[in-house]
Amino acid sequence: MEGASVEIENGTGAGGVIVARFQTAADQVGTLHIAGGARQRFDAFDRLTVTAPKASGHLRLFNHATWPLGLVHETKSGHKIEAQITVSGFRDVTVAPGDQLTIVPQPAALAMPPPPHLYLAQFRPAAPPPPFAPNRQPPGFAVFLEWRHPMEVQRELCGYNVYRAVYRGDMPLALNALNGPPQQGCLAQVVDIRPPAPHNHRYAVTAVSRQGVESLFSNVRILDWRTRLDLFDAGFVPL
Repeated sequence: MEGASVEIENGTGAGGVIVARFQTAADQVGTLHIAGGARQRFDAFDRLTVTAPKASGHLRLFNHATWPLGLVHETKSGHKIEAQITVSGFRDVTVAPGDQLTIVPQPAALAMPPPPHLYLAQFRPAAPPPPFAPNRQPPGFAVFLEWRHPMEVQRELCGYNVYRAVYRGDMPLALNALNGPPQQGCLAQVVDIRPPAPHNHRYAVTAVSRQGVESLFSNVRILDWRTRLDLFDAGFVPL
């Protein structure tokens, strides 16, 4: 979003944080590590998410935009704290491991839609094998996703974005949007493999309003080496 601007300063001696930068219109996600004692400015974003993989980050957020910035701090214990940074203002926030901080521009008349609920996520063959095919290769596998959203909310949406993050244990390695423009409908099929230990793949969905405002992540489903069919529902954890 043009005009969105925030500077993130991480306190000296604090744990490093990972910032994911979302641009819905440009269909891209980028991640950046901010070490303790460092600072970074982000411009023209639709949404930022901040996580601390190992130790708490002690952040000071400076709003350089011409409108307020909204903050949603989701803690590991399940609490959600909402706040706002006024124009030219700043706010101090501590992000502990397992927390997720979301920063969104709040221009007038643009409201964030509620997140969907990812109620089904299964790992199974992408197509059923024939009853007898001794010379045929085993079928490929895919993750099948289905989510819910109230019908009155769906009417106000442009569509949905599906995300997959790659982790090594609890350390994020990559985060990718799996569709181009926001997709229609409440289901998706994603080709995947069962990742070897200690890696895991994490899936989540967001809703996108007709004004291009993206919701927070849905609950997160995890595929790892122990998965046989249903992906583990980790709830509202960082992605």
